[in-house]
Amino acid sequence: MLFSLSFGLFQTYAALTDSDQKQNEFRVGNLQNTIEEEFDPPAVLEPEKDYLKKVAIKNTGEQESFIRVLALPILSKKQPNGSITLLPATVNGPVPVLSVDYNLKDWINGEDGYFYYRYKLTKGASTTNLFTNVKMNQANITEEYQGATLSFEVKAEGISTTKFAYRDAWWSGKIPTENPQLEVDNALKNQTVAE
Repeated sequence: MLFSLSFGLFQTYAALTDSDQKQNEFRVGNLQNTIEEEFDPPAVLEPEKDYLKKVAIKNTGEQESFIRVLALPILSKKQPNGSITLLPATVNGPVPVLSVDYNLKDWINGEDGYFYYRYKLTKGASTTNLFTNVKMNQANITEEYQGATLSFEVKAEGISTTKFAYRDAWWSGKIPTENPQLEVDNALKNQTVAE
């Protein structure tokens, strides 16, 4: 009797603890973008002179993507003691130090530091240039800008065109209700693909 009770408990235990393994194969799409820049920084930055500076993004991955770009101008000046001083490099407001010819036909200024490309970027395609020229405004600078050098810190972010992935990544899943993010959302939402 004890044997049949233990055998019955063993069968019950075996039925409740059965296990199986299966290897799931997931393939993550390759989402890559490359910054394409054309800029030959001048040795001496002269006020009121246009300098060629092109910034575009190329989709080098396997998936379509939505793009946003942060392009931060940096003005610096080497001091006699060898240290580097950063100078204000404003591009908007009442007294902008720099003028940049932003392409606001194909890009939206998010007023959050980023410019958003209005179109999904297909595999192998490039955006139009975010801008092509930059100049220093003589009326808005002081002597401290003499001998300054110009560079740009450019950061590009690409996100899958899967339905509303850009909202999750860029705005914590919130649906924008005010411009300029609302304008970005309206431009992108009908270009998304189903999950």
